[in-house]
Amino acid sequence: MRCLLLIWLVLLAGPALSQAPAVLRGQVVDAETHQPIPNAQVGVADNRLGTSTNDDGRFVLAIPPAYQQARLEVALLGYRKHSQALPPLPGPELRIELRISPAALGEVQVTASVVGIVREAVARIPRNYPVRPTQLTGFYRESDNEPDGRPRYLVEGLLTVFKPGYQQRGDDGEIRIQQSRKVDLRPAGQLVRIDWAGGPFITQYGDFVHRRAQFIDLKHLRDYDYRLAPGSSYAGRPVFVVVFGPRAGNRRADFAGQMYIDQDTYAFLGAEWHYTAAGLGRSPNRADSRSLRVAYQPYAGRWHLKTVWWQTRARLPIGPPLNYFGEFLTTAIDTAQAARPDYVERAQYHDVFLRNAVAYDSAFWQGTTTLLPPESLRKALLDQQRQQRADSLFRPTTPSAAAGTAPGPAEPTQQPDNPLGRFFSRFRYGASVGAWPLAVARAELAVAYAPAGYRFGAQTTALITDQALTGWSRVEYQYELTRELTVTLATQYVFRQFSGRGWAAGLSYQHNLRPRHRPLYGRVGLAYTCQTVGRQLGTFTNPDDGLRVAGTNLGADRLSLRLQTQADALQPTLGLGLELSHKFELVADASYLLPLRTRTQLEIAEESGFFLTRSSATVDLPAADVSLRVNGQPGSTLPWRQQHWLLSVGLLYRLR
Repeated sequence: MRCLLLIWLVLLAGPALSQAPAVLRGQVVDAETHQPIPNAQVGVADNRLGTSTNDDGRFVLAIPPAYQQARLEVALLGYRKHSQALPPLPGPELRIELRISPAALGEVQVTASVVGIVREAVARIPRNYPVRPTQLTGFYRESDNEPDGRPRYLVEGLLTVFKPGYQQRGDDGEIRIQQSRKVDLRPAGQLVRIDWAGGPFITQYGDFVHRRAQFIDLKHLRDYDYRLAPGSSYAGRPVFVVVFGPRAGNRRADFAGQMYIDQDTYAFLGAEWHYTAAGLGRSPNRADSRSLRVAYQPYAGRWHLKTVWWQTRARLPIGPPLNYFGEFLTTAIDTAQAARPDYVERAQYHDVFLRNAVAYDSAFWQGTTTLLPPESLRKALLDQQRQQRADSLFRPTTPSAAAGTAPGPAEPTQQPDNPLGRFFSRFRYGASVGAWPLAVARAELAVAYAPAGYRFGAQTTALITDQALTGWSRVEYQYELTRELTVTLATQYVFRQFSGRGWAAGLSYQHNLRPRHRPLYGRVGLAYTCQTVGRQLGTFTNPDDGLRVAGTNLGADRLSLRLQTQADALQPTLGLGLELSHKFELVADASYLLPLRTRTQLEIAEESGFFLTRSSATVDLPAADVSLRVNGQPGSTLPWRQQHWLLSVGLLYRLR
């Protein structure tokens, strides 16, 4: 019975095991020097699956059963293409030798100028690159390194990249992060920690053919100097090597480098370039240097993005210098009618790839095609692990360790966020504009003010025009208690023929009405608000050094007078919020003001002297030393009245 059971389990497991990808490992070396060859393109099934070699010439490729009878191809600029049948898998590491195959320019007839070659390559982009949407699966890695190469952090991920057709220029498209891992080796408790955003988007911004980068943009060709370098070959095809840089004295050219153009099809096979000093100055993100290297691969008669290599170095106002390095490798190509990912699945530029919650695990990618880290990087991570183990010997024993809990895997652990980071992750601010409900009747005001015991006196008139609404602006600050409940504090200003300032404080609640799509939030809130609305009456000379009004000393040479109402109210709010991106939210609100108290006042304010030391005082009307006439009749009621409905629209911004 035991034998029968064992045979039955083996039969059940056989089909499942046969569906698992087999891993091919290999090393690519130069046939003459026997030195490792980095950046060689390794492909299976006409490059539908592929990878690249690391600095040590090594690669790993996960091959599904459907492709295990296909051919393996290895290609690199300047070498003959290598092709062979796949060996039985799994098996020992495969050693592949590439032989140099230079191609001189004399092998083909060049009848056009170098600029003409570039123009022809641009014109043939719709013929050489996909015109239908394409979906790439790829491996991404980024790090920030110490000057000696030791990583401060390392993140890796598996991406799905949606790319529209190349017939139109653009850097749009969507990215979905399928899985990711990280190791953060920066000191714990560091007060200021800068987490870089936008890393996976090098798949869009590095694609110089899709973007029509400036050095192949027909409008900017006159800004560059192009020349032919000695020719080479790629996969047995002769290649133009075009070197480009700014024309003498030209400061409009942002880049310098070289690109590779197929002599038969005029397809861009790749390029490597760096930013010029002028380009760095115009870049929105300042850096001391920025370099890129991009390559394309053929599949199904078209060229597709294969690799992007990006490096940025910058001296920062705070913290250590930045030495950012990011790379992307396409491991699979899907040319079927790929659908754009839903909004909730898309990565966005301001998402920080480093903030994923899963710690780095070097064994996680064993069944997935990845970019193998070079030996120097593996050694640096191993040294960091050893140092962390040594440091742990001198730390106090945790209760779980004292209780005999088994230690976890010997991988670097995630450093906890610092308190300042946790605070800013809950902080939002925004601005809005709207209509303040103020009903105004046409009237003529006459005001006289003469405080008893002082020489200061003022008389003036003002004409008020009809008005139904007045402009209103608001700056709002929010702190999230939960994902839906926030504390709100705002400052408010009214404008047009009236002016005034105020504040509001309260609570707001929002709930996502479309959790599976672009978020649309229903918003409800309640706040206490205090707002002044007034009319400036003019500025007057003050002959009294010791003038005191309502207990406030007003000794400035010039004083201004202003009639105003001050209203305290409860403000319930209903509204909607539409998420434009993970950082920005468009909001529209309607509020109803429930008055609690309204006062009519005359404000006297200092107008000379340093603005931080200017004082003001208010006198509640009616008052013995204030004479107010409205349309020639004595009174204490102003010709404007606050209504109830308040409308606004604005933007909210989330810091993290």
